[in-house]
Amino acid sequence: MEKLNFETVQRYQSFQTIEEMDQSVRGFLYKHKVELSEGTLSVLQHIWKHSVKVVGVSFAKYDYIAEQVKVSRRTVIRAVNSLEERGIIKRIPTARMNGKQGVNIVVIQAFEPIDTLLNNKSPQDVTPTVTPNKTENKQSSLCEKQIKQPINVNDTSESSQQELDSSYLPDSISQEFVQATKPFLHAIDIYKLWNRVLIAYNKIKPQKYLDDLSECIIHAFKQTVFAKKLGKIHTTFEGYFYRIVYANLIIEKRREHKHLLYDFLNGE
Repeated sequence: MEKLNFETVQRYQSFQTIEEMDQSVRGFLYKHKVELSEGTLSVLQHIWKHSVKVVGVSFAKYDYIAEQVKVSRRTVIRAVNSLEERGIIKRIPTARMNGKQGVNIVVIQAFEPIDTLLNNKSPQDVTPTVTPNKTENKQSSLCEKQIKQPINVNDTSESSQQELDSSYLPDSISQEFVQATKPFLHAIDIYKLWNRVLIAYNKIKPQKYLDDLSECIIHAFKQTVFAKKLGKIHTTFEGYFYRIVYANLIIEKRREHKHLLYDFLNGE
């Protein structure tokens, strides 16, 4: 049994990028979602969201998962067993420094990507059985544009990308972030901004989970929108947002170190 430390966790990194991990999990859900209980889906989503610091690897305790997902510990164990049986995760037992059993490292496994599965579908699989009324669709689209009035962050987005709504976004993206950004942005732009968040988070490596930094991230987005409305952004919306996120996470990191220094000075 291996000792649990960051070096051990890093050895089990299963994907080069977060996008690769997202593609695998979404492919798994495309094929197996109907077989899974609501509790199992919630547990998978939690593991997925907490596998970004080392891509594809989570080491959250079952009790913590149960608390966050609001299910029993037994439900978490059953869910992990079910997911492992279907091949989307693998458990690696670890030992504590005193030799006793530690937490299990959960490693998300490669699965056939969602893009591959969708591209392999026959035309009959993707053709709607009922052809929508074109006039009705046009009116609906116009109404949606009038209500949302999204910011065009690049001024070069293709119309096909703009038509995607937030329901197309990967489940790994914080729902709080999606809710805060979707009145202003199209799905593609939300996805791009979230990737900027992940880049900043992985560079700075704060102690907190990304989910616990939602307020900090959303505040950065609001600052960026405000700057956009005032005409103060002279580069790109994404670039400006990234700099604000990075600065906010640096402040958060300093707060963490200040707390550690306080504990050290007080002999704790």
